[in-house]
Amino acid sequence: MTDNPDELSDKIHMVYEDPQFTSRSRAAAALRRLGNAFVRHRFSDDELTSLADWATSTAQNLEHSDPVSRPSDYFERRYSDPRPVDGAEVIAFSDRTFSGPANPMGVEVEIRRDGDRVVSRVVFGAAFESAPGRTHGGAVSALVDDAMGYLMIVLGEAAYTARLEVDYRGGVPIDVPVWFQAWVSSRDGRKLVVDLTVSPDKDGMPDRSADPLITAEGLFIIPSPSSS
Repeated sequence: MTDNPDELSDKIHMVYEDPQFTSRSRAAAALRRLGNAFVRHRFSDDELTSLADWATSTAQNLEHSDPVSRPSDYFERRYSDPRPVDGAEVIAFSDRTFSGPANPMGVEVEIRRDGDRVVSRVVFGAAFESAPGRTHGGAVSALVDDAMGYLMIVLGEAAYTARLEVDYRGGVPIDVPVWFQAWVSSRDGRKLVVDLTVSPDKDGMPDRSADPLITAEGLFIIPSPSSS
């Protein structure tokens, strides 16, 4: 994810196009920044009242428009759409939970195809802090599941998460990049086992010399034709 979506627009693979991708992403980035600033700082009662009034009024205006439903052909398109080109940023929905650049309650995430893997640069802000300086474990697990799910898009598979095991080896820091890397380690019929590591950053790349902060394994099931 970037604060300037135009810079990478020619390298983005979007499962569902969003005609307002740039403007929605810019607005969501500003709201995420506001959310992190709200958690990290304190304000006067007058400032809080003004902010609450603005947020309530803005939400009421938005709620007057018709809601947008998720498309029903999400999994079918795994087999009809081309796979993302190697190196492309991959976005399913612009406002996807946790990782969508147009989701104001998400995380700063950029997920790219790297061969038959996904590599994701992630920055957790203050809104996701639990112990001092560390990201809440539940937020980490959510991004683990999301990165593994994006691997299914890269592979052109329609699969659901059946089991997720996360080994917290070290604290994931806030406000600095970390790198998620996911790949299929084994396959047995409709069962895919996905491995994932979370590594610290070194000069804008995963630090391969460091021990991983997180290791994880997920079991993904491709639905049978009768149940899809």
